[in-house]
Amino acid sequence: MSSFFKELVSTNLYKSSQGRIARRLTFIGLSVVFILWGYSIWRAASFGSQVSGILAAVVAVAGIWASFRAIQFPTFADFLVSVEAEMSKVSWPTKSELFANTKVVLLFMFLFTVLIFLYDCVFRGFFGLFS
Repeated sequence: MSSFFKELVSTNLYKSSQGRIARRLTFIGLSVVFILWGYSIWRAASFGSQVSGILAAVVAVAGIWASFRAIQFPTFADFLVSVEAEMSKVSWPTKSELFANTKVVLLFMFLFTVLIFLYDCVFRGFFGLFS
């Protein structure tokens, strides 16, 4: 845990040219969480309270800095780099394949829903005979 705190106050960039998309999206996601946390602190306190506004700003700014440093932490950065490398190997379906596969999934979900409903009706009728 101490290495994370050392990394938190560092200004070094770790493998800055690798895994850019995964790192940026992770940074944005984490930053949004901290900004919303700061906003919820501000909203929970009385409106116009200077202390709640300062606390919310500190939480948001510290959270954004922690998010930036987290994606520079070597272990986490290596993970994000490998995630991006694996995502580039995925063969993504075309739009027509996606719609066709979605239709198949929705059709089977509908059929299984009807089947479970029919089983429920049969069992309800059967067990209703005994009550």
